[in-house]
Amino acid sequence: MKSLKNKEFRGGVVKKGFTLIEIMVATVIMVILVGLVIQITSEVLKVWNRSSGKLSANSEARIAMDLLTQDLETAVFRSNGQQWLRVESPENPLGPYNDQTVALKLFSPALDRDDSSAGDICAIAYRLSYREAYENAEDEVYALYRAIARPDTTFNSLMGSSSDTDSPQLDLTANSFWDKADVEIDENYLAGNIVDFKVILYEDDGTDTPNPVNWDASTGDLLAGTNGAFAYGGDSAQAELITNPLLYAEIRLTVLSDEGLSILENLAGSGYNHVDDVVREHGDVFIRRVNFLARPL
Repeated sequence: MKSLKNKEFRGGVVKKGFTLIEIMVATVIMVILVGLVIQITSEVLKVWNRSSGKLSANSEARIAMDLLTQDLETAVFRSNGQQWLRVESPENPLGPYNDQTVALKLFSPALDRDDSSAGDICAIAYRLSYREAYENAEDEVYALYRAIARPDTTFNSLMGSSSDTDSPQLDLTANSFWDKADVEIDENYLAGNIVDFKVILYEDDGTDTPNPVNWDASTGDLLAGTNGAFAYGGDSAQAELITNPLLYAEIRLTVLSDEGLSILENLAGSGYNHVDDVVREHGDVFIRRVNFLARPL
């Protein structure tokens, strides 16, 4: 009888099996396919995490820009010897807040105010909080906070009376509302991952090309002012005073994605030569010019 290779008689039926080589080839192909699927899935997850982190940071930045725009456009000014808008920069330009706007204080009929009390003008305080990007980091990022007072509290405690000759309502010592510790609380958190924040004021100085009050256009650096502050109105020595009408403000906000922060953590082995290279590739810059619609009364 003729021999049959790899065949077996069972119940009169001839069955063919796989050779060891065929099984090994099939296993290798399966391993390759599984590896390709894992690699593709890993890359998709990386792209997803990168995109979601960037979208989250940009979403917070857009919300911050919209609120800053809304508050500045409707800012209230009076010509009664009081401060009505105050922008603070570092007193020490070599400190951790180097070249950043640290605080913005103003009065505005905020759309998100508490309507349970009479009135519409609210005291609003923005504060930039210094945060390390990671533990023991040499490169830091910032978080932006926004506090808003009730209209009745603003009127009774923060705006001052029309007979005031000084301007304590925007000084830190005048009321705890403006204090750093009272602004930088979780419920006032607005945006994070910030690597640059500037509010640049332009005044009507009678020329065709308005000049910035608190910014050096030749160097691109913020000016610190008297005790680190520029303020419209008032006669307090706590700030360098702006006497000309304000025309507009320019807001500059740069945010870094979560992936960019991770790269900063291992900058030495990341292939980037400088922090600025990481910001250019993984950061987004938001710039907006906001006209002051109100004029002093």
